[in-house]
Amino acid sequence: MDNTNIVYVRDIASEVEALAPVALKEDWDNVGLMVGESDARVRKVLVALDVVDGVIDEALSAGADMIVAHHPLIFGGLKSVTSDTPTGRRIIRLLRANIAVYAAHTNLDSAEGGVNDALFGVLGLAGRKVLMGGAENAAGLGRVGDLPTPVPLGEFAKFVRERLGAPHISFCGEASSPVSRVGLCGGAACDTPFLQAAKAQGCHVYITGDVKYHKAQEAADLGLCLIDATHYYSEVHIVPLLCRYLAGKFPHTEVVPSAFNPQTMQIVRNC
Repeated sequence: MDNTNIVYVRDIASEVEALAPVALKEDWDNVGLMVGESDARVRKVLVALDVVDGVIDEALSAGADMIVAHHPLIFGGLKSVTSDTPTGRRIIRLLRANIAVYAAHTNLDSAEGGVNDALFGVLGLAGRKVLMGGAENAAGLGRVGDLPTPVPLGEFAKFVRERLGAPHISFCGEASSPVSRVGLCGGAACDTPFLQAAKAQGCHVYITGDVKYHKAQEAADLGLCLIDATHYYSEVHIVPLLCRYLAGKFPHTEVVPSAFNPQTMQIVRNC
């Protein structure tokens, strides 16, 4: 038997960590192998943003042996695995199906070629710098870049929505305000240090997700325009990039992107 092309969970994990070293994760985070055995064989990988029921259904239907996700399935103080909780039920389903789960979260946010570089690339920005932490053009949270020419905020917000493929986004600031320098950090990164870092680096607008009312007011007080591109659409563009990365490392293993959209918030539209 030719073992040359056999791939194991540990091999996939090792290559993900080569892209997004565990040392880059935030102290509060949980990353790595969450479910399964490191020496289990992998023939098919499903890459997803979240490990929710729809993604598990998808993995079962596709015959995947492993899910590589951005958001951790196990987060916080898990003290038991039972069918009494949603997380417990998901873990039981995965174990019964022999599907391993690996998560790369804030380490993939910070990594070169990770979540924020994916968002940076989709928006076609230039002159990439790190927003906070890390060396100027290496690993660190968030990115800063420039548009070719200044555009009104309202026009740029429309451009962001179209490039991300989002059904809607929201923004704060005067729609006519010219913007050219852009700060961004995918997910939910609207805490004060992110806003201050964007302002300090001369950003006219800052893009993230899950923006709260008072944080929008704080940005306005700083003179910083803000775009809420939603948690999902500010991060999901890492999925196809991670697929291509793993497929290049494991040409004899099938790597497919999840088609399930776990966006939980919807808007009411005019009929």
